[in-house]
Amino acid sequence: MARHTAERGTAALLNETTPAAGAPAPGTRRALRLAEEQRAAAAEEQRGSIGLPGLAVKAMRGGVLGAVVLGTGAFAVTQGPAQAGTADGTDLAVEAGTLALRDGDTASRSQLAGRLALEADGASTFTVSVDGEARKITTTAATLGEALREAGIVVGGDDVVTASLGAAVPDGQTVEILRASAEHVTEESVVKHGVVEKEDDSLPEGERKVETEGVDGVTTNTYRVVTAGDEEVSRELVATVVSSAKVDEVVLVGTKKAVEAPAPAASYSGDPRAIGRQLAAARGWGADQFTCLDNLWTKESNWSVTADNPTSSAYGIPQALPGSKMASAGADWATNPATQITWGLGYIAGRYGTPCGAWSHSQSVGWY
Repeated sequence: MARHTAERGTAALLNETTPAAGAPAPGTRRALRLAEEQRAAAAEEQRGSIGLPGLAVKAMRGGVLGAVVLGTGAFAVTQGPAQAGTADGTDLAVEAGTLALRDGDTASRSQLAGRLALEADGASTFTVSVDGEARKITTTAATLGEALREAGIVVGGDDVVTASLGAAVPDGQTVEILRASAEHVTEESVVKHGVVEKEDDSLPEGERKVETEGVDGVTTNTYRVVTAGDEEVSRELVATVVSSAKVDEVVLVGTKKAVEAPAPAASYSGDPRAIGRQLAAARGWGADQFTCLDNLWTKESNWSVTADNPTSSAYGIPQALPGSKMASAGADWATNPATQITWGLGYIAGRYGTPCGAWSHSQSVGWY
């Protein structure tokens, strides 16, 4: 009795106006069947307008259980019970035009139809991982780059992609995208200065004098460094600033030959200071120059013929280094004060001009 009432209520909704000639009477089984066919035809027309393949529709109307994965959600389609009055009992009951998601969400029939259409057109499905977050994409795009653009994934110019954007979509594979970041790094480099030697005939032979101080070159370079996944991908030089230019040190090297002093006369004898005064006067140096000479050699050797410096091996009254240099003044250079004094006065004249010049230098740097 309840079922009969429901059938009459449905017929009343479908036939609120007077039936046309030849139409079944409201509430009859024929009227219910006709209403059901009209409803099925309308659904058939809707499916065709959204591109649902006829094969998929036939499968659904045949009551086949279907499942499809769209994005990351799994959908389940179920067949409802056949309504009374149908000829084959194969109508699919779908509540409010939606499909139930396994996790409780819903997907519209148009989404399912679009997915089925993509699969029917030979679409590819791949996984894209962006900075560790994975996402499945189904597409009919010709290249990977087009598929990513359609999915709304923007690939930056410095980003690293594990597959070529111009190649075909890697069906069933995973494409990883590492987001890149760029920063400017400044580094300083130092170029050591060199040493250039230049001969100078105004300086005694072997003497060295710095003419130009050396300066190290300093350059500041700025690079654009791109990193992806904690690794440096590229480094580009964008600016170079020379903080200081390199200047080589110039050293003057003396080439002036020392004047050979004559051998001392045999008449020079006695106290070394007295000999020194006589030999200095012979060179035209007066009492003031001898005072400087006396100060100098008192400091160096205290006028001792055998004074020997254990640290430097300097020897004799003038502390010649080495002592054998004094052989140019005489073969008895090791024991004869006149020979040592003659060599020493020649050395002072050639290098400092006068004993006072040598004494001034000694006071300034500690040696002459």
